[in-house]
Amino acid sequence: MVEIEPKIIEAYVATGQVRLVYRHLLQIGERSLRAAEASECAGDQGKFWEMREAIYTNQDALYVTGDVAAALTYLAQQVGVDVAAYSACMQTETHRFRIESDFRVAQESGIRSRPVFEINGQRLVGVRSFEEFQRLIEAR
Repeated sequence: MVEIEPKIIEAYVATGQVRLVYRHLLQIGERSLRAAEASECAGDQGKFWEMREAIYTNQDALYVTGDVAAALTYLAQQVGVDVAAYSACMQTETHRFRIESDFRVAQESGIRSRPVFEINGQRLVGVRSFEEFQRLIEAR
């Protein structure tokens, strides 16, 4: 999906034809919740996508570290957020309720893994080709 997502963004999101909505899926418990909060706190500073990418790129190390908070703060620094504002957001769990709500809605609708896409009323589960996305998007 890493190779396809930028193509979708360039062809459809950037042109205003499609809206990309990201919902959190807390598959690995508390660590997933903290990572989701970190991406949202970075998003408060316009760095959601950069933080999301940093988390995915470093997920193997992130999920085995003894101090996930410190690891996430390090990633936040690397993507260029104001660490004081980020830390305050993380401490107050500003986005926790919405993230947990995303997860509940996903569970209730049968979503158990990612990626999942809903395009024109059709749900796609798993990695797909750009051409398949293109076909579904342009079929509207």
